[in-house]
Amino acid sequence: MQRYFVSEEKLVLDQVTIDNGDYHHIKNVMRMKTGDRVYVCMMNKKTYIAAITSFTDKEVILRIVEEVEDIVEMPVDITVAQGIIRREKTEEVIKRITELGATKYQPVIMERSIIKISEKENRRNERYQLIAKEASEQSHRTRITEINNCIRFDELLKLRVKYDLCLYAYEESGRKNCSTLKEEIKKFTGKSILVLVGPEGGISPKEVSLLEEHGFIAIGLGPRILRTETAPLYIMSAISYEIELGEKNEN
Repeated sequence: MQRYFVSEEKLVLDQVTIDNGDYHHIKNVMRMKTGDRVYVCMMNKKTYIAAITSFTDKEVILRIVEEVEDIVEMPVDITVAQGIIRREKTEEVIKRITELGATKYQPVIMERSIIKISEKENRRNERYQLIAKEASEQSHRTRITEINNCIRFDELLKLRVKYDLCLYAYEESGRKNCSTLKEEIKKFTGKSILVLVGPEGGISPKEVSLLEEHGFIAIGLGPRILRTETAPLYIMSAISYEIELGEKNEN
């Protein structure tokens, strides 16, 4: 069944309405009829099976049939922060980390960012959020990855106090005898993780010093150097394995 995210105000008693782009998708793309059923995910993470009862010119009206026990989200909140990169790369990263269970995506203005942020760039957030919504629906999640507006590097440093663990992927760490992502996740017992990936040009020495001063831990991602658009996927996959599929889960 198709899955759609709906805000709480659209649910009144056992009736829910779907409008805008999802209305078009249900009526004109999927060509659904009355009686057809879909999954409806509320922003409070509750998931229901709902049956279509009628169509108006702008809305699909559905009746809640039953609530579904849908345990698909990561047991920890993971924010992927990344130095701003090209739009097409950003869109691909958002799609994939959403499928892999990321809670938030946080673009950051960094010293070696090739792309310079503008008001127009920050307005793209609406498109990025739509991409995250569609990826969440496709991967049958019960929440949508939150896409934040771009922030400065000094603002990122201040976020340290909001997370139980803050990491940064540093290419030099992969060739040194230092902590690995696996080691940090294996001993992690908190509820929230922030991990920073540099832009195309990487993280500058000055930024590394500031990250260390603020309690961020450098991690290596293995012996190979990964592109900036590849690293977030590697990180999300590795964390998912250790937390959801690895020894931690088995024990």
